[in-house]
Amino acid sequence: MNRTTIDFGIDLGTTNSAIARLDGVETEIVKNNENADTTPSAVLVDRQGRLTVGRAAKERGEYDPDNTCVEFKLRMGTTGRPKLFTAAQRSMEPEELSAEVLRSLRRDVSDKTGEEISAAVITVPAAFELSACDATRRAAELAGIAHAPLLQEPTAAALAHGFQSGDDNAFWLVYDFGGGTFDAAVIQMREGEFTVVNHRGDNFLGGKLLDWAIVEELLVPAVTDGRRGFTDLRRGNPRWRKNITKLKLAAEAAKIQVSRAESAELRLDLEDDSGRLVEFEYDLLRADVERLIEPFAVRSINLCRKALEESGLGPGDVQKALLVGGPTLSPYLRDRLADPRDGLGIPLDHSRDPITTVARGAAVFAGSQRIDPAIFGGPPPPSGEYGVELEYRPAGPDIEPFVGGKVTGPDPTGCSIEFVNPETQPVWRSGRIPLSADGTFTTTLWAERGRANTFRIELTDATGAVRPITPSTLTYTVGVVDTQPPLTHSIGVGLAGNEVAWLFKRGTPLPARRRSLLNTTIGVQRGSGKGMIRIPVLEGEHYRADRNHRIGRLEINPEQVRRDVPEGSEVDLTIVIDESRMVVARAYVPILDEEFDCVLNLQTETVPDAAELAREAAAEKRRLESARRRASELGDSRAAEVLARIDAEGIVANLDAEVNAAEVDPDAAVAGGKRLLDLRAAADEVEDELEWPGLVSEARELLPAVRELVEDRGKARHSRELDAAADATQEAITAHDADLLRQRITELRRLATRVLDASDDLPFIAFHELCSLQPEMSDQREARQLIATGRRAADAGDARTLRDVNAALSDLLPTAPPPPDPFSTVRMGR
Repeated sequence: MNRTTIDFGIDLGTTNSAIARLDGVETEIVKNNENADTTPSAVLVDRQGRLTVGRAAKERGEYDPDNTCVEFKLRMGTTGRPKLFTAAQRSMEPEELSAEVLRSLRRDVSDKTGEEISAAVITVPAAFELSACDATRRAAELAGIAHAPLLQEPTAAALAHGFQSGDDNAFWLVYDFGGGTFDAAVIQMREGEFTVVNHRGDNFLGGKLLDWAIVEELLVPAVTDGRRGFTDLRRGNPRWRKNITKLKLAAEAAKIQVSRAESAELRLDLEDDSGRLVEFEYDLLRADVERLIEPFAVRSINLCRKALEESGLGPGDVQKALLVGGPTLSPYLRDRLADPRDGLGIPLDHSRDPITTVARGAAVFAGSQRIDPAIFGGPPPPSGEYGVELEYRPAGPDIEPFVGGKVTGPDPTGCSIEFVNPETQPVWRSGRIPLSADGTFTTTLWAERGRANTFRIELTDATGAVRPITPSTLTYTVGVVDTQPPLTHSIGVGLAGNEVAWLFKRGTPLPARRRSLLNTTIGVQRGSGKGMIRIPVLEGEHYRADRNHRIGRLEINPEQVRRDVPEGSEVDLTIVIDESRMVVARAYVPILDEEFDCVLNLQTETVPDAAELAREAAAEKRRLESARRRASELGDSRAAEVLARIDAEGIVANLDAEVNAAEVDPDAAVAGGKRLLDLRAAADEVEDELEWPGLVSEARELLPAVRELVEDRGKARHSRELDAAADATQEAITAHDADLLRQRITELRRLATRVLDASDDLPFIAFHELCSLQPEMSDQREARQLIATGRRAADAGDARTLRDVNAALSDLLPTAPPPPDPFSTVRMGR
């Protein structure tokens, strides 16, 4: 079948995956060979090397975990610990495993429809890092899907609900609680289009956390209650992998049962210390599951509230919350969300199957994406006949859509083109549209709602005779469509001093392009192997570089340069991000007059080392407890609120569980790394609240000092910069944003430094501070000589010589010296 639009959408899920097709205005789930709507995201490789995907692989995992793999989506974009299928001695990375799931879905389409698809829209969590998105693209290529636009899962869910919706000028909240990830997205519907206003999410918050909580807090204690022979039965002990896998699968099944009943019976055989099979029975109570899900529900609700608050909305402004993902079938979770006090207090919409909604929405989006003719185009027109290159949107809110194009082939002089909608009553015709001398034309069509409108394209020559043309039809559907997708995490570059220069702020519409002027902090010597220009690209929101996720690095090494690049050389960096969050970086180095292009290698994250993860987690917990004691001593109510949220969300307990399993389970190691970042950010937030009075005091003392300096020694441009900096500082104080205020204080100090540099005061301050660092310098004799020269220059007021002396003294230090303090007392005494 020759398609003009992609039409197929795939939900590549943590637990289950599905593929759907758009047919007119309806979506259809393509069932697998077991006639099921979803395929478990599970892979088995047996001792003959045969690979199986789906239910059989998942069930095999109960007694053969060494040769099966599940939940690998959570490690997309990481390297370091591939899955080893021991029987066949075959290793596979997460994207290779995902590719097998995609390949299985492609086969289902072929078996059911006879169509071999080479293009499909694939959904990803909105909170996915760029490295995980890039890995998803690679998985699609490995599976034979050459054209695979990525779509954020909450956007897909909104499309499934809203494609033919009559709602207008309304806000929706997408609550997407999946098997392994959570997304909250605020959607605005307006004039037949919708926009993602804001998003918050967590890549490691999903139903699998509840499964593990059931295993670790209920089932393992019951197994090891002293009446059975199990020594050190825990998730992190490799000896018990088979037993733990059995318990995990049983917990997952029982969890689903108690969403419809008060209890569920678990009955399974476990191997004890001596290898004997021991029958284990347990009644899982709905009340216990509800207790265990509470911290995860709290975390998801807090993310929703944050997304709404940042959008300037309250529960009363939102028409409905769309429930997506298997866990939202739980009556308890639905009641919890509906509660106006502790939940969302927004009407819930569960009119669509929450398990297949994302796949259906992906198919809707796929119907609005035209096929790249180079990948899956129809046959070219026969030699000597006409073809037409069309420009139009396959779907949109307009009933009179615009279409343009160009007729190719024989001389178009005197030819006309006409579009006919034969299914309307009466038949609608555009009338004959004369072609221009180069064969181009523009017109508008008329389409009916509620169906796909297929227009016949008719070409007539100068005599009025109808001539064949390829393609001969155009299809357009009236429906709600997505506008520009937003960037879900801010993107920036890491700078010296653990700082970040943000290029794209969260929520930036895609595609987007940004440019930034940077300066190198080390020199590069051509062909020597010494020095390298490294520009780390970061993703996150924190003002400290090391609190963000490093997604890639642009590098220019000595072998790539034609001449030496001195320290402090300018680098003109441009980063471009497309709709699917593909990132391309270009660095222009003026001193070389050369541009370096690089599609960033986003797969830079390795699975954390278990021992290092445990050490860092212990250090962060100590820091949190220290902040907790200070908050208690000071009676700080804001810090107490943050601490209460950390406790309610169970961040520390969740981190401990992942750390304890990290040595055996790479998924746990990756999740533990993410939770460690969460704990660091949470501890930072507590410390920020405790630090807030001091920051405000510092800012209010600094402003008049900088103003005095600008008035005394600055220029007109410095006065303008100060006015802007003063306003920005006040905004940060009003917003009670410690990160932002800290940045504003830094900017004020930098302004003072620029004023002193322009007035030639800065070299004198820098010289004084470098003199205090003399004991650290590598060559004491040369240091003494330079300092003597510097003192003579300072006495003579010779700023130029002093700059040279400062540069030479800096070279004698083992590390770059700290920036000079613009308010050093030396400034007034030179």
